[in-house]
Amino acid sequence: MTEAYIRIQGSDQNGIYGKHTQSGSKKLIIHIHGMTHNMNYLLEVESAAFFTARGYDHYRPSLYSIEQDSRKLSNSTLSTHTRDIQSMIDYFANDYDEIFITAHSLGGLATVILNPQNITAISLWDPAFDVTHFWTRSTFLAHMPERKQYQLDYGNIFVISEELVDEIKLYPDQKCQELAAHITTPAQMIIPQESIFLASPHTSPESYANAFKGDFDLQHMDKANHTFSHAGNPDRLFNLTLDWFNRALAA
Repeated sequence: MTEAYIRIQGSDQNGIYGKHTQSGSKKLIIHIHGMTHNMNYLLEVESAAFFTARGYDHYRPSLYSIEQDSRKLSNSTLSTHTRDIQSMIDYFANDYDEIFITAHSLGGLATVILNPQNITAISLWDPAFDVTHFWTRSTFLAHMPERKQYQLDYGNIFVISEELVDEIKLYPDQKCQELAAHITTPAQMIIPQESIFLASPHTSPESYANAFKGDFDLQHMDKANHTFSHAGNPDRLFNLTLDWFNRALAA
């Protein structure tokens, strides 16, 4: 097994940096992290170790990184995320017989917006649908109009663009369900007990059971949080995902 730190050329001549873990498989999982995460967070690192030990290669990018030609979180948007996800898929398309996607939180929303083609299956880990409703019920955001940015307070302070906030407003729950209706790739949603959906009382994960038109699998995880960081959460999450991907291969 080998792990390489690679650069993928993005559509805007930007560098997309990530770690490609190879076990000799012709099956690849591309993992799309959530907002404020990167390739080196525990969920991403443990995901790579789990799946490569079970017959899949794995690629975990940082959608924004320290390298000079990489995007930064402060100038990233849903549009840049979707373009960069497509660039990653294109980069690996000729090297693998099967490509899968795991996508956490905002990465899940970006993946559903993109609706990637020629993917064997997708697993969405507590996807950040209806984020606007989530934010309006909190004090997470502080506008900095002079900079056309927001401070995002998740304990640590992050800076995100007005454009990202404005784009997210375009995807309330009903719009997310409309997007799901266009996805024919087998799709799974894994929803933790402490889900982001709790901030959206007008909807529920069950609403998506009828929204997705392709094969769909809805799984709930008790004693789990949004980042799947409670004891035992990662292995349970990964096993549910592995079962779904193996089912897609067998179909």
